[in-house]
Amino acid sequence: MLTLISIVLIIFILFFLIIYKKKYISNKLEYTNNFAVDNIQKKTRTNLKRFTSKKNLNLIDTKVLLNNQKAILRKEMLNLYKGSKEEKIKALNIAAYLSDKSTLSILRLGLKDMDSDIVKLSAKLIQKFK
Repeated sequence: MLTLISIVLIIFILFFLIIYKKKYISNKLEYTNNFAVDNIQKKTRTNLKRFTSKKNLNLIDTKVLLNNQKAILRKEMLNLYKGSKEEKIKALNIAAYLSDKSTLSILRLGLKDMDSDIVKLSAKLIQKFK
């Protein structure tokens, strides 16, 4: 009988803590998740600098990326494509690095661009999907 009362008391205390300390627990979990996302974003930014500085597309090594890293690279690629010729080439280098179907919209825009270098690079990259 005593063990039953102690088990019920422990359960009651746990429920009490969960109900009244829910914000504290959720804040701690959010902090750890944000910390992990920040680390992924920092690594992606350093990789982005390395990949966009390369001149030759064949030098880009293929890695398995996390979905968060791919999303960050896609956003950066879209932002870069709105800029000058050099930024557009950097965006196409990112598209070459990602080499998945989510980059096709940027490659199609590159085919319609006024600069012949960007059109050639886009055509070279879009050829991989055919």
